[in-house]
Amino acid sequence: MEVSDVERRGLAPNSISMNTDATGSTFATLTAPHSVITGSNWFNSLLHNSNLEGCSFQSCELDGILFENCSLRGVEIRNCEIDGLIINGIRVGALLKMIMVSEGGGNAER
Repeated sequence: MEVSDVERRGLAPNSISMNTDATGSTFATLTAPHSVITGSNWFNSLLHNSNLEGCSFQSCELDGILFENCSLRGVEIRNCEIDGLIINGIRVGALLKMIMVSEGGGNAER
């Protein structure tokens, strides 16, 4: 993402951090509403006691993530690979695939 990309989207950021290596950093009591995070690597990071209400995740790799004691009310999952998705011990990806097959529906993997 370039500065011009941010400007083109009509955002007026008060801070732009590009090509930054924050490996091992701790961000505590960080307030960042209406922010854009792109091209970022949060591998093995911990989001704790954080409010992500109203956020969108687009073209993100969320493989192997653990959501524990989280509110997922109103969460919508669209056009996502759900093979291996487990919720409270239920293999949701496999369950949806079985339902789609039994109904003669389309692709249950996306």
